Amino acid sequence: MKNKVFAFWLILISTLAKFQQRIPSIPLGSLTMDNRLPFINAGLLIGLFVFSLSGASAQDEIKRTPWGKPDLNGYWDYHHLTPLQRPEIFAGIEVMNEEQAKDWEDNAYNREAENRGRSNPNVNYVGVDLWHEEAFAEWETDDHRTSLITDPPNGRLPAMRENRQAELRARARSRYRGYSRSPEDRTMQERCIWSPQSVPPIKTLIENAMLQLVLTEDFAVIQTERLHDSRVVPLDNRTPLPTEVKQYYGSSTGYWDGDTLVIETTGIHPSYSYQGSSPDMKIIERLTLKPDNRIWYEYTIDDPNTWDQPWTAAFHWKNHSGPTFEFACHEFNYGLTGILSGARAEEYRELTGEDYDRPAVEAEYR
Repeated sequence: MKNKVFAFWLILISTLAKFQQRIPSIPLGSLTMDNRLPFINAGLLIGLFVFSLSGASAQDEIKRTPWGKPDLNGYWDYHHLTPLQRPEIFAGIEVMNEEQAKDWEDNAYNREAENRGRSNPNVNYVGVDLWHEEAFAEWETDDHRTSLITDPPNGRLPAMRENRQAELRARARSRYRGYSRSPEDRTMQERCIWSPQSVPPIKTLIENAMLQLVLTEDFAVIQTERLHDSRVVPLDNRTPLPTEVKQYYGSSTGYWDGDTLVIETTGIHPSYSYQGSSPDMKIIERLTLKPDNRIWYEYTIDDPNTWDQPWTAAFHWKNHSGPTFEFACHEFNYGLTGILSGARAEEYRELTGEDYDRPAVEAEYR
């Protein structure tokens, strides 16, 4: 807006200057009202030019807190269909055209169904797909971008170190050995105690992609709708906890870089891994409020143990009227009972060579 106003008035003033060049040089003492008119017009145009710039500045201004910082308070929606990594079909393309974006958005539900193994037309996947389908109909790509990753420029994760790949393979093999002996063997996410969504960075989700941000002069609090976890970030750029101290949400500290809120986090608990990251990763988040009342959320992952270079991703948070809703998940839900019962049935089959017949077994031990 400001650039357009500037160009418009620049053209007008240039035109007036050319007109005045045609007027012969006149001593100031001999100016009459007639030959003063071009100079009066010039003054008026310059005044209007300055006034229009101030109006454009007001339109480009962001909301601020009483203490002068960008007002990040509110509810923020971060649903997006833009993939983290750029798909091969968009290699070399940073932004989709209208036709590509519409096709990508229209087929989002089908891709999700295939990824979840729900592509069999003869199977009824009950209600979960109903609300997934309705939700996908409302979501869009983030400004038609082909990837959330902005660096490396190819929109893909950097190469993972071979030793880290070997560690992840070994971890995957050992993870499910004796994994259902008791509730404590299951993940805290599955038991509704803790959600990795609240661990930085903020990740786009299929559901519950909503958060509330509360900002004061001294702290920022980010509460996600998913399990209602709250991350409290001091804004005095204090020294983080020693790296030996690992917490489920890490140790975060924040500060202002001009009008951008910067949050740095280290000390993530070893049970959490993002895209294969190690417990020694450092996350740098940058939140910038835009004049259209969206937040440009950018994060950089620096983990030399996993990747040969840091990488950065970014997307918009859209302002929402709120509120966030209860995430109805509680510890020891009935799904967990079914998982443990299924594990006991597998053990019974391994020991006896027979399928577990619950009524018969219960009758035998009565």
